[in-house]
Amino acid sequence: MGKRTNSHRIGFKRLGQDSPVDEKILGVFKREEDLPKLCLNLLCEQRKTWPKLQEGYEWFKQIQERHLCCNGFSVRLQYNPGRLRSSTANVDDKNRSVESCFLCLDQLPPSQKGILYQDNFLILCNPMPIFPSHFTFSHLEHRYQSITEHISTFLHLTIHLGSAWIVLYNGPKCGASAPDHLHFQIVPSGQMPIEKEILEEKRRYLVKKQEGVSLFRIRDLWRELILLEGKESVPLEDAFKRYLAALKRVLDIDEEPMINIAGYRDRTTFRLLIFQRRKHRPDVFYKTGEERVVISPGVIDMGGLLITPVEKDFKRLNEMAVESIYQEVSMEPEKVKRALGMME
Repeated sequence: MGKRTNSHRIGFKRLGQDSPVDEKILGVFKREEDLPKLCLNLLCEQRKTWPKLQEGYEWFKQIQERHLCCNGFSVRLQYNPGRLRSSTANVDDKNRSVESCFLCLDQLPPSQKGILYQDNFLILCNPMPIFPSHFTFSHLEHRYQSITEHISTFLHLTIHLGSAWIVLYNGPKCGASAPDHLHFQIVPSGQMPIEKEILEEKRRYLVKKQEGVSLFRIRDLWRELILLEGKESVPLEDAFKRYLAALKRVLDIDEEPMINIAGYRDRTTFRLLIFQRRKHRPDVFYKTGEERVVISPGVIDMGGLLITPVEKDFKRLNEMAVESIYQEVSMEPEKVKRALGMME
């Protein structure tokens, strides 16, 4: 393990000569190939050969969904009992170690295989799916969850996947199930209500436009959402990094601010959705008995698809409760405004 000088190298573990990477590769992505097709072929094969994935999709058959019309926005509740372990996971620093990291190559189940991407990442099937096709995009090396140093990879992945897919990122303190291991998620697009809501003109408040990148605040969501749109990835990367740097100054922190990100490329336009957070879980998560509501918002939940692994929560959550949860876990609006005004 290297010296802890850079945030993205915290918990860093480099692959050695004895790394089991070769035996984990079912396919290799090359630029001229169809990445979505490779992923779907992987899912088909793994559902035949990996028992835990078979079990996960059996749980997925039990999901139920219902729709709520909240004050100015909509959500879908998903009862997904297979997500209980993930939703209640203890992600405190003191409970994490390299040896227990379920994304490290030497910890992967024997039957689990993946698609090698650009020699540094492995695309894996998610054994606790929220969607019919759900993948984890995991770094081969054990390194801390951090987006700034890897935003270029994030955006290029959206190009290779195409508009039918969306890439997701959970910060290490607000939704990442493996906060010590760099990873994204890949899911089908069009599944989260937020994807339609960001296109509604009445919600879009243009803050600034610079170097071909438009920065919007999206209104009437009961949560803080910044949208970056642009035709080119490099200016978009720069705008994203400048906003995060400004947010750090507002919060007076050195580490990554609490954020969730969803990104995709629609034909020729990149869209980057940034949810700003102040806490991981709402207070009701920590209550006991009948007062407890098991909801642990990550990027999918912030996007309007709220995962409820406990059936009674699925049945009793109402519009007012959802609005309260979003407002509680989202960053204060005045801090977002200050960060936008401090962008260099």
